[in-house]
Amino acid sequence: MTRCCVKSVRCGDRSRTVHSSRPPDSPPDTDLRHYVRVAATTSTGGEPTGSSAPSPAPRRVATPRWFDLRLVLGVVLVLGSVLVGAKVVSGADRTYSIVALEHDLSAGKVLAAGDLTTVDVRLPGHGRGTYVQRPAAAVGKTLRRDVSAGELLAVDAVAPTRARTTVTVPLADGAAPDLRAGRRVEVWLSTPACPSVVLIPDVTVQSVRRDSSGSFSSGSGGQDVVISVDSQLAARVIAALSTENATLRAGVLTGAATVSSDETSLPDLATCVSAHGK
Repeated sequence: MTRCCVKSVRCGDRSRTVHSSRPPDSPPDTDLRHYVRVAATTSTGGEPTGSSAPSPAPRRVATPRWFDLRLVLGVVLVLGSVLVGAKVVSGADRTYSIVALEHDLSAGKVLAAGDLTTVDVRLPGHGRGTYVQRPAAAVGKTLRRDVSAGELLAVDAVAPTRARTTVTVPLADGAAPDLRAGRRVEVWLSTPACPSVVLIPDVTVQSVRRDSSGSFSSGSGGQDVVISVDSQLAARVIAALSTENATLRAGVLTGAATVSSDETSLPDLATCVSAHGK
């Protein structure tokens, strides 16, 4: 009769049940390989034994990429800030030329190159539309108001020059104070028949030539004053210069002009000329 022995063997987390079937009188060292059937089963229906918690499932880590949108946007913002700051700083130190006046001038002066200079300034918008940018744009134009030396020449301070006649008024020594370009003067005429009449009430000196050998000079040390006037006033000057024994005097005007230079408001020179001719 064969005796059956069931033995439970524990191996790690698994339990193995060994069924052996051998004769009872078999020697102990008999090879049992032909009688042993080993079944590997789990101790509790296939679930792992032991008190340890199950391991968490592994999570796949994404491979890092070199292109990160947030990083790129940050770099762009930093570079933009640096460029804007550099432009502002460089613009604050940049200067540009604007036309200024070389000396004091009065309204009515026709600007020449010698009346102007340029200065380096910093102005909002480079002063465009407010101040004259180039001397060539102002030469030949007439001042509409008095200006001072060093003053920036405003666009609205000049106007196109109307058709005018340039004449020279000879003044004897002592007949006028020292004159210079840009001053406003009033010119009087004196003859034996007319003690003193206004020849030109308010005119701006364009230039002065001090030459004792002037064509109309009545004495050494006089001044030849160049003025620019309307054709009617130019005719008065020519008539006065053609009058025998005529003396011309001039005085410097200050303040705003209050006398009209209209020919109709000026004294008639015919009386002085006709009275002298009798």
